[in-house]
Amino acid sequence: MYENEISLPINFQKGKRNVFIDWWFVEAGYGMPFWKSYQLKYGTDPWFSPYGVELVVNKPEIERTPFLSDDPSGGLRAYSTLLYEEGVYRFWYETDGSFNMGDRGAIILYMESKDLINWKRPVLNVIEHKASIENNIVYGTGPEAKGGLTGAHGATVFSDPKAPDSERYKLVYLGQATEGELPYNWVYGAISPDGINWTKVKEPLIKHTSDTQTVALYDEETAQYVMYLRGWSPANRYGSGGRRVIKRSESPQFGAFSLPQTVLAPDVQWQPSTDIYTNAYHKWPNADMAHIMLPSLYDRNTDTLDIHLFLSRDAVHWYTPQAKPIISNTNKIETSAFYVGKGLVPYEKTKWAFPVYYSPRGHNEYTSIPQGMHIATIRQDGFIGLEAKIRGEFYTYPCKFDGSRLLLNSYSHSGGKIKVELIEVKPELETVVVEGFALDECDGVSGDAFFKPVTWKGIDDISHLKDKVLRVRFYLIRSKLFSFMFE
Repeated sequence: MYENEISLPINFQKGKRNVFIDWWFVEAGYGMPFWKSYQLKYGTDPWFSPYGVELVVNKPEIERTPFLSDDPSGGLRAYSTLLYEEGVYRFWYETDGSFNMGDRGAIILYMESKDLINWKRPVLNVIEHKASIENNIVYGTGPEAKGGLTGAHGATVFSDPKAPDSERYKLVYLGQATEGELPYNWVYGAISPDGINWTKVKEPLIKHTSDTQTVALYDEETAQYVMYLRGWSPANRYGSGGRRVIKRSESPQFGAFSLPQTVLAPDVQWQPSTDIYTNAYHKWPNADMAHIMLPSLYDRNTDTLDIHLFLSRDAVHWYTPQAKPIISNTNKIETSAFYVGKGLVPYEKTKWAFPVYYSPRGHNEYTSIPQGMHIATIRQDGFIGLEAKIRGEFYTYPCKFDGSRLLLNSYSHSGGKIKVELIEVKPELETVVVEGFALDECDGVSGDAFFKPVTWKGIDDISHLKDKVLRVRFYLIRSKLFSFMFE
């Protein structure tokens, strides 16, 4: 998307976070100016060159005590969805239903909290289980319309802003295919007005062999339903077989999804025993052109799964900023398995929270060792940031913005700060600082700043510049810059 459709000047949208998942809007500059005419007029000093800054990955913190470790309905399983709506954290999770049917016996249950600490399982009276409807089961057993013939393995819930109230919530999950020589999974769907009372969509969303948690959403920017699901490469005639990969599919409606295309596969630099187990896709909250995946990479030799960080500007082309995992259990001798669920939700004003399932047993170790669902937290936009350990600076490419203030989400160590200068783009490569917005006039942003406005001699209003083509110069001393935004 951004490779072909975005042109200079960059347009920074009002209210959208601009995050440093790569160097995309950071001017590359020239250590030696490229143009002879420029050198004759201005000399050979570096031309808008960045220096002293690097992209640094930050690790989330995981609560040591699980908020969910057992369930009356059966054994806890890895996949879940966490949403935050009207002051309530809503959580859908999977158990085996005590049916001894593996994935085909999976059911979906619901619980909620106001603080991610104190949880309650509401009695929903929706589906009978173990001769009682006094439970919190919402899907996967009972009548066919409630998923009773397919189970509900690897489910994800999402709120659909396009849909009428009666279909506000969507559910995607795996269930047994009804065609073919061998039993395998297709992706099915269900709709609900409230996330509790579900009705199965009659036709499969896609007749594609899959496994693990399928993630879907409605993307308002592209007006498409998007789905991330598992594939294999190479694949046999049933669609499975080789190393696990992540595939992506789209549709203008909630059904009849397109043939999935591979968007992430094992890298040649990985060990030959490693493939990709889950996808844990998230659209970066309130950001422009930023997407995140937190997949479990599975080492078949050690039977362990760690969480890695993958990033993208267009949700199709993905990369990892570091080879090592972002969540790992390498300090413990027992085998382990980690899986990130779906949901990056606001927490404690400046943080995000997301669910992480942890089991001290290996993936193929069939024992009754306890496992649990934990809450992980990280600073908003904090998965990766731009950092100057001592001193550094960079310039944006020519840009325009909509808004009246520039806000920074940043952290400065003792004595550190971030200052900003606004430079008007002129013909013949002139460097003209906007009057009143020079670096030495900037008051600087210091300390733990969560979208704090930048001021120049106490003034933060830059609305009169929004039609001009500018470069924004950031000067950092012992600071991390996670994101910036115009509002």
